[in-house]
Amino acid sequence: MNTLMLILSILWVIVFVVYTNYIYNKDKQYKNKQQKVLATIVAPVIILFFALYTSAAWVVGFRTRSAVINDPEMLLDASQRLQEIEEEKALQASRDAVKNIKEDDSKYAPIIGNADGKVVIYEFYDYNCGYCKRGNAVLSEVLASENDVKVVLKSFPIFPVSQIPGRAIVAAANQDATKVAEFHKALFENSLVPEVDEKTTEKDMNDKIKAIVLGLAKKAGLDVVQLEKDMSSPAVEEEILRTRQLAEKLGIQGTPAFVVGDQLFRGYIDETQMKTAIEKSK
Repeated sequence: MNTLMLILSILWVIVFVVYTNYIYNKDKQYKNKQQKVLATIVAPVIILFFALYTSAAWVVGFRTRSAVINDPEMLLDASQRLQEIEEEKALQASRDAVKNIKEDDSKYAPIIGNADGKVVIYEFYDYNCGYCKRGNAVLSEVLASENDVKVVLKSFPIFPVSQIPGRAIVAAANQDATKVAEFHKALFENSLVPEVDEKTTEKDMNDKIKAIVLGLAKKAGLDVVQLEKDMSSPAVEEEILRTRQLAEKLGIQGTPAFVVGDQLFRGYIDETQMKTAIEKSK
């Protein structure tokens, strides 16, 4: 690119010299003053502009290339700064998204805690995620001592084996809230991955997972027949889509993640951090 600019600048200089030499050394007859101005002033100025522009571009390119060669760390510094700018933009976008969370984002989501609580927590999790299990245990401890907190469960499966339990908890939202909370707890506290061998097909795997999940639902006192029916309902499909869209807006790519009031936490947070965030949101 720099070589091309050098060639262009030389060509424009040659054009300028040839043109001006032709104009000012030939006895030209012009029909009017305007034509003379265009031929003797405007055209040379335009040619000179392009000659200077391409020359300047070449000089800047040459000096930049020389500077980079002499100081390669300039590229690293520029790359780091670009990354910082992108991270700042992403962080600001996340803040804006947190502020714009609407009631619609919990329309079909299961709720635990105080459904009328003033402090709202959105919990993004995967039932087979180790840190999610720890994070939910912390949240359960906090809810035991906080009576003004509403928790919106946002099942966000990362592992394929978590798809079925994720659907089941959303489908349970139509049933008794106390039983939903018990079911949610059971899904975290029990193993949801069945034993398999080389003969196990994907369908066999899903059937076994579903049997485990429905068994836990029954123990929690849920209507299993209705639950199984609701797992493929439009409401469940919409909630899954809403969760994915909200996670994308918040920049959440993994689990666990928590939105406490207007604060976003990506990753596990301990009891002290959770309580501090709740106090700040009151």
